[in-house]
Amino acid sequence: MAAEEQVGVYDDAGREVAAVPRSRMRAENLRHGATAVVVRDRLGRVYVHRRTTTKDVYPGLLDFAAGGVLQAGEDAHDGAVREAAEELGVHGVPLVAAGEADYADRSSRYRAFCYTTTYDGPICWQPEEVSWGDWFTVGALCRLLEQAPDDVVPDSRELWAAQLTAWNEQRVELEGGSDNHTWLVEGRWVDRSPRHDDLAPGLLAQTRLLPAIVGRLPIEVPVPVVVEADPLVVRHRWVEGAACDPSALAGEDGREVGHFLRALHDVPGSVVRAAAVRSAVDDHRTREELVSRLRSSALPLVPPSLLSVAERLLGAVAAVGEQTLCHGDLTGDHLLVQAGRVSGVIDWGDARVTDPALDLAWLLHDTNESFSRQVRSSYRVTPEQSTRAAQWFALMPWHALARAVDQGDGEAGRRSLREVTSALARWNAAT
Repeated sequence: MAAEEQVGVYDDAGREVAAVPRSRMRAENLRHGATAVVVRDRLGRVYVHRRTTTKDVYPGLLDFAAGGVLQAGEDAHDGAVREAAEELGVHGVPLVAAGEADYADRSSRYRAFCYTTTYDGPICWQPEEVSWGDWFTVGALCRLLEQAPDDVVPDSRELWAAQLTAWNEQRVELEGGSDNHTWLVEGRWVDRSPRHDDLAPGLLAQTRLLPAIVGRLPIEVPVPVVVEADPLVVRHRWVEGAACDPSALAGEDGREVGHFLRALHDVPGSVVRAAAVRSAVDDHRTREELVSRLRSSALPLVPPSLLSVAERLLGAVAAVGEQTLCHGDLTGDHLLVQAGRVSGVIDWGDARVTDPALDLAWLLHDTNESFSRQVRSSYRVTPEQSTRAAQWFALMPWHALARAVDQGDGEAGRRSLREVTSALARWNAAT
């Protein structure tokens, strides 16, 4: 018959002073040592698991800290490593000490040695210990503790309350676009949630597309993952950098961006179809709707002397020709620079199959000559693509004019109309 496990008994100062059988420690609720490891993944989620109904304390309750009783004479860090590996299969990652604390109730009394770790390997439950588990955002975990506290073990609730609150408070809403609410989370991740239900499919498409193409691209892009389903929240690692200054972009940046765009536009159709982004068929309908909207809202405001030019431009962008996977909104706000070099391309909400010249428009016409020349060279821009890029660039101010008309913003409308008029005149002179 195997000898019963011996556990350490601790004094009030947190020192081990004796060794007793585990059964006696439980029967007399003796003060012992125990570990608690909060496991987070690369996106900051916390692993929450359900204890089996055969556990000697808190059976069947949820927990978000892996750990257990220290054996007699066992070092706390070694015990934490052992328990994380046994309970959840977490191994090969460093544990970061998060302090010590005391806990006591009618079921358990111990000195807690707390740790955190980041782990992206497979979770493998110990069947005798864990019956279920999943990743929770800190926000979702805090809501669980607020709404159903009795479903969660009391010791983890008490030991980790301050840390969870601190993490949860590091979620700051950013000024976002019209499609999504956006938050910066703990200074390391970005959360986005659609402002309206009909925008959710587009956000979900990014979670399929970007993981599938990130390995093909020479510049960093966000790789979003669904972290909450209802309401929908997707999260990706913060891409370092700030919106670029077009005049300061270097020729080497242009070479790199050209290679990036070439790689993006060469993504195989099978990958694009699997991601279920807006397709070539959708592109026909989208262009028809765009031209119809601009004809009704912006075209009537164009000066008579430029009406024929405007009609020619609308007809040109309505014609569907070459189509590839595109970013769809590649401008200076979405091209990031860090330490003087291009560092990332963000905001993929308009990613779809459309004219590749749309992605070239701003790069070729609103940046400095050295940069745009290198884009042309490394991308290998054809004369036809160059012509279409000029058309898309001439159309850019129209969107602001149409929006101002829809919103009844007279001042914005007058400002946008001046930009539309100037763009039409430049395009007409160039063609």
